[in-house]
Amino acid sequence: MIQRFRRRRSAVAGVLVLLVLALAGAGAGVIAPYDPAQQFLHAPASAPTDATRDPLAQRDTGKFEAPTRAHPLGTDHLARDVFSRTLHGLRISMLTAVVTMIAVAVLGVGVGLLAASGPRWLDALLMRGTDVAFAFPDLLLAILLRAALGERTSILGARSLLGVEADAWLVFVAVSATAWPALARVTRVLLLSLREREFSLAATALGASRWRVALRHWLPNAVAPLLVQITFIAPRAIFAEATLSFIGVGIRPPTPSLGVLIADHFGFVMVQWTALAVPVALLAVIFLAFQLAADGLRVALDPRS
Repeated sequence: MIQRFRRRRSAVAGVLVLLVLALAGAGAGVIAPYDPAQQFLHAPASAPTDATRDPLAQRDTGKFEAPTRAHPLGTDHLARDVFSRTLHGLRISMLTAVVTMIAVAVLGVGVGLLAASGPRWLDALLMRGTDVAFAFPDLLLAILLRAALGERTSILGARSLLGVEADAWLVFVAVSATAWPALARVTRVLLLSLREREFSLAATALGASRWRVALRHWLPNAVAPLLVQITFIAPRAIFAEATLSFIGVGIRPPTPSLGVLIADHFGFVMVQWTALAVPVALLAVIFLAFQLAADGLRVALDPRS
């Protein structure tokens, strides 16, 4: 399997890019030269005295500075270092992918396993609920969930978890809640197909319960395709978080995320285009890297290849 994966250079390149981005996001606090909220305002050299200048005139400069050695990607409209904010925003986006994959794997696989292994009434109940959640527009459901959760400053008394504000974790919950129905349906179909295989019938004939057969035989044989499906969920989750943040119902400023950075710099693209181009390019690279890695994983885990 590893040899088949390594033969696909595009998939290996995608994994390496994701690894580099994940390390950069995880080490943002060390790599970033400045605090993401720090402003670099300074008075112009020819500024008049406080007694003579117009009180309505702009008193400070430092905004929209071009890339320099001190600020490799320049500064934004609030004179904050774009490079530092991008690294911290990358950390939020990569954490969104990880949290969503774990949550969706637990919930989606769990619901699919219960539906395929349980009695017929439980299967019907779970699938009707999944159909309702699947039919609801993802973005609209995430917006409604985010609005229902409201503004929170703490989770279980803690203002942050793993260095991420409580408000951001609520966005992770909203994004995860919209991604599990598809995986639940795929899991159920896979397990139902495995239920009619010879090894499953043999285990049942030897007296094994359905739950034992499901956990010992069905689930291990379904790991490969489910792993591919879970990997494809990551870019979708990152894009959903960026969309929610862009329209103002996701990560709230001043906490940086790629969606927040795009929203902040969207109106100033004619003034400082690099501040907008960097987060947009990062989103595109992350999306492409996940797609390449997932496609390579699909081919490597396919026994027919």
